[in-house]
Amino acid sequence: MDDEPGLLSLVLQIVADFHANILTIHQSIPVNNVASLTLSVEVRPDTGNISRMVEEMEEKKGVHYVKIIARE
Repeated sequence: MDDEPGLLSLVLQIVADFHANILTIHQSIPVNNVASLTLSVEVRPDTGNISRMVEEMEEKKGVHYVKIIARE
């Protein structure tokens, strides 16, 4: 994601809007104005459509791509 004020907040708000629970946040130091962000998210019984949540994140200007690394 681009190193822009407020972008992380927008991504976190999407997670909140889908009623998922953020467990951890890891962000790298930006290089060339781009940082890697890793979120650990708990999917709860009332969490909305995960695919749609990812799509909404990817639609944000400054987010380069979103990848689900693991599911339990």
